Amino acid sequence: MEPSFAISGEIEAFTLDTPGNPVSAAKMTVSNIPVTLPTNLLVTMPGKYMTPHDLFLDAAGAMQAASGLALSDPVPPKTAFEAEIIGNIVAGDYIAGVVHISQGALHSGAGFIQQIDYATGEMRIGAKSGAAGARVRLNDVTGVYGLRNDEGAKAALAMDARFELDPENSPIHAKTGFPVCVPRSDPAIADDPKCPSANRPVGTDAYRFTCVRTAGEAAASGNAPAHLCNPDLPILLRVDDYVTYAGILQPDPAGGFLISAYGLDAELGVYTSPGAEPVYVFIEEALQGTKGERFPDIPQEETTRFRIVGFSTDPTRSVDVRIADSDRGNIGFSFSGPAGLSPSNGPQLGRFRNTWPSKDNARAVRRDVEVAVIGSPHAVLPTGLTSGSYTAPISEYIYPEITTFGVPGYPSPVSFENFCFLTNAGGTFVAASGPVALSSPSPFPASGHPLSQEIGAGPGRVCDGQ
Repeated sequence: MEPSFAISGEIEAFTLDTPGNPVSAAKMTVSNIPVTLPTNLLVTMPGKYMTPHDLFLDAAGAMQAASGLALSDPVPPKTAFEAEIIGNIVAGDYIAGVVHISQGALHSGAGFIQQIDYATGEMRIGAKSGAAGARVRLNDVTGVYGLRNDEGAKAALAMDARFELDPENSPIHAKTGFPVCVPRSDPAIADDPKCPSANRPVGTDAYRFTCVRTAGEAAASGNAPAHLCNPDLPILLRVDDYVTYAGILQPDPAGGFLISAYGLDAELGVYTSPGAEPVYVFIEEALQGTKGERFPDIPQEETTRFRIVGFSTDPTRSVDVRIADSDRGNIGFSFSGPAGLSPSNGPQLGRFRNTWPSKDNARAVRRDVEVAVIGSPHAVLPTGLTSGSYTAPISEYIYPEITTFGVPGYPSPVSFENFCFLTNAGGTFVAASGPVALSSPSPFPASGHPLSQEIGAGPGRVCDGQ
C-alpha cells in the first residue's frame, strides 16, 4: 500500500526529461516537494488539456529551455503560477496522477462593466460609477466571443494561449449557459454582425428574456418574455452588466497588469424557446468518487458518489449526464439513464443538479463529464459551438479516506488503477506537434493494487475493455 499526497502551491521549478518527446515525463517542484509527472500524462489547464512538453513551446511552436511558469526559471513569471497535484508516493518518489495548472484555481473577480474599449475588446470592471476597475480581456484564440487575440489593436498585447478559454464549449456565458460576447465595434456607430445589438432587448427585459427566432414562438417559463433574436449567435454585453471573471494576470509592457480571462459569467437570465434549436448547457461542477479495492486490515471508506451541477437554457428538456474519456472516443457511462435529468422549472430556472449515492460496488473512473440535451441533434453552430452539448474535466475526485486516525499512520492511496484512461491508456491526443497515441503513464502512480477493482465477486474488473 502506497501513501497518497495532495499538494497545492506555487510552481518553483519545472523541467522536461526529454524535450524531443511530445509526451515526455517532467519534474515539477511545488511547495518545496519535487514531483514526477510521468510520460503520457495530460495536464489540465483552464480551457484544455496539454502535455508537459507543449507547455515549453513558444507561440511559434519552438521548444524553449524554460516554460516561464516556474519561479526558478531564468526569466521568472512576474506573477506566480500554481499547480494542484494528487498522486501516490511510490518507492520514495512523488508520482503525479492528476495535475491542474492555473494562477490560483479559486481566484476570480466581479463587478459592473464600467466601459468597453471596442478597438481592443478590453473591459473595465468595478463598482458602478466608481473608480476605474480591473482591466479584463478575453483570451479568445478563435474569436467566438469578440475580437480574436491576433485581431486589430488587440494583437498589440500578446496573450498566453496556454491559458486560453475553452474553444469547444462556452465558458463566456449568461447564468443559464447562453454565450455572451464583447462587440467588435461600438453598437452606437456600427453593428457587429457576429455580436448584434438586436440579439438583446433594451429596458426592463434586457436582463431576463427568451431568445426566439420567430414571432409567436413560445417563451420559456419563469417570467422570461420572448424577444426576437438569432439564437445561433451570442448575446452582447453592455456597460452596467454585472459579471464574474476568472483568468491570469497579464503584464502590460506599458505598465501594470490586466486580466487575461478564460471564464466570464454574466448576471443574465437568457433562455431558448421550449424544444427549439439551438439550446445551450454548461457544467458548473462535477465530482466523482473513485472507489478502490480495499486493503486488508486498513479501516477506510470509499465511494462511487457522483455529483453534477449545471444549467440549461431550455428547462423543458432533460439532459443526459455521462462520464467518458473524450480523447479515447468511448461512450462512457450514463448516470441519468434514458429518461435523463430534468432541469428545474422553479427557482433558478434551468438549473440541473443531482447526487447519485455510492451504491455501486465499483466503477471505472473517467477524465471528463458530458452533458447533452436529450432530443437535440447537436448541430455545430456558426460559432463552432455544439447545440445542447458541453464537456468538461471532472472538477474533483473523491478517493478513499482512512476512518481511524493513526492507522496505518499515513493517508490511503489514490486508486489510480481504476482510472482506466491511465491504466489502459489508448486513444489519440492532439498535441502541438500533431496527434500522438497515449500509452500508460510511466512511472505509474501505483496504489499497491496491480489491477483495477473487481466488479462484485469477479472475475471481471472495472477497466476490462474500458
